[in-house]
Amino acid sequence: MALMNLDLTGKTALITAAVSGIGLSTAQGLAARGASVWINGRSQERLDTAAQAIRERVPGAEVMTVLGDVATAEGCRAVTNAVKDIDILINMAGGTYRTVPFLELNDEDWQYQWDFNVMSAVRLTRHYVPILQKKGFGRIIFMTSEAGLVTPANIVDYGVVKAGIIRLSRCIAEIFSRTNVTVNCVAPGATLSEWVYRACGDQDFETFEQHHFEVNEGTSLLGKFAEADDVANLIVYLCTPASNATRGALLRAEGGAVRHS
Repeated sequence: MALMNLDLTGKTALITAAVSGIGLSTAQGLAARGASVWINGRSQERLDTAAQAIRERVPGAEVMTVLGDVATAEGCRAVTNAVKDIDILINMAGGTYRTVPFLELNDEDWQYQWDFNVMSAVRLTRHYVPILQKKGFGRIIFMTSEAGLVTPANIVDYGVVKAGIIRLSRCIAEIFSRTNVTVNCVAPGATLSEWVYRACGDQDFETFEQHHFEVNEGTSLLGKFAEADDVANLIVYLCTPASNATRGALLRAEGGAVRHS
C-alpha cells in the first residue's frame, strides 16, 4: 500500500479571490506542499499584501499575482492572458451576499451574483480544461456554500447561485470523467472572514459569535466560526495525488450545520 502522497512539488495552482480568508489560506497550504501559486484579486495592493503573507508563512514559496475582476469576461481574459499554464484551478471567487428580502432584489443584484459566482467559474474552467487534459494531472475545485444546500429566505439570490455551482461542478466532473482531470466541490459554512468581522463591528466578538450560532445556526455541531485553515486543509487535500478517487463529490466543511448529507 502506497503512503498518502500530498506532495505538489512542480505543480502550479491558480486561486481566484485569494487575497484573504479561505482563498489566502488555501494558497498558503498549497505553497507549503510545494506548489507554485498564482493568486488573483481586484486590488494590486491587496494582492501584494497577500503574497507577502504567503511568503512569511511559507518561506521560499513561489507566489505570483494576477489582477482581474473575474466577475466580468474582461477580467477573466486578463487572468487567462497572464496565467498560461496550470495544474490546479480553484474557483474561489464568489460570495458577497447581503441579507436582502426577495422582493427588494432587482435584476442587477441577481445578475451580479450569477456573474461573480457562476460565470467566473464557467469561463476559467472552459479555458483551462484543455490544458489540464494534456497533462498527467489536473485538479479543479468549485466553491459552493452551506447556503447552496439549505438557503435562508433572506439570502435567496446567493443560495440559488451556490446551488447552481453544485450542479455545475458535478456536470463538469461527468463531462471529463475517466480522464486525468478530477473535479470536486467544497461547501464551507460560517468561517472567520472579513465579512464576519465587519458584521461584528464594535460588539464583543464572543457575544456576537454565541448569538450567531444560537439564532442563525442552531444545528451547527461545531458551534463557532471555523478557521479559514479548517476549510483550506480540505481543499489542499483535494488538489493532491492522494485524492485521485474523489471525483464529482460535494464535500462539506460547514461545521455539521446541515443535517442531511
